[in-house]
Amino acid sequence: MDMHRPFGFDWGELVSIVTLIGVVMTYVKTSITHTAHDSNKAEFDRLGDSIAQLNRTMIKVNMALDSLKADRESTNRRLNRLEATTDKHDVQLARIEEHVIVKGDDKR
Repeated sequence: MDMHRPFGFDWGELVSIVTLIGVVMTYVKTSITHTAHDSNKAEFDRLGDSIAQLNRTMIKVNMALDSLKADRESTNRRLNRLEATTDKHDVQLARIEEHVIVKGDDKR
């Protein structure tokens, strides 16, 4: 191998070939970078849309949960009133039974 003509090319030709390879590699790298950037941008846009839709869904879920909570609280209040009324009726029934038993014992 001749040091003045490596691979059969002049030094200027070798520099030109290496420069051309470098330019092509830079172009390929830039093209891949732009494609990746565009792909990532599209992915982030879709992700943003999905997050916005999830936020709307979560708002609806929270509204439904608030409604269920209010309904449950209302049902609990009604149940407490019914229990109190039942307890009063139980006391009245016990008094009536006691009165009937006392009256029945008086007749004997």
